[in-house]
Amino acid sequence: MPDPQIPTDLRRARPSRQLVVRRTLTATPWRVFEAFTDPEQLKQWWWPSGFTAPAAEVDLRVGGAYRIAMKWPEFIPEEAHFSHYMGGEYYEVDRPHRLVMSGRAFNEQQGELFATLIELTLEEVPEGTLLTMRQSYFEPMPPEPGLEGAEQGWAEQLDKLERLLGAGVGDQ
Repeated sequence: MPDPQIPTDLRRARPSRQLVVRRTLTATPWRVFEAFTDPEQLKQWWWPSGFTAPAAEVDLRVGGAYRIAMKWPEFIPEEAHFSHYMGGEYYEVDRPHRLVMSGRAFNEQQGELFATLIELTLEEVPEGTLLTMRQSYFEPMPPEPGLEGAEQGWAEQLDKLERLLGAGVGDQ
């Protein structure tokens, strides 16, 4: 049986699963938006604990693309490294309120493995910014360990983002 096709336009595809994460960050929506779209800042906080982003590229415009490299922790055996980078295209760029993009996982041997739709909404609140992240998953689904760890992975990434924001880099 052939592998399911990865949807090209994720905005029109029906998701198989969704993850919603909300977090209040003590920074302005402008500052949070910048951390999600500036390559130098992405390299500092993207990926869960133990993983690093040695490189990031961003062409921030509707139809533009991004790519974030992934370096796996040494304690995970190389045969378990299912993805080498994530990239995608921007569908909506409404600075500093909303960012919608695909999240496509790639590895060097197999190409694109799976795709998700990531929708970020940033709402100013008295404490700073309420971030709502909705990630929609489609067939083919990510490997089970990646899918099972998605919520924890986002929590760890957002912890790293909070530390970056607390450092005051690029405050507006």
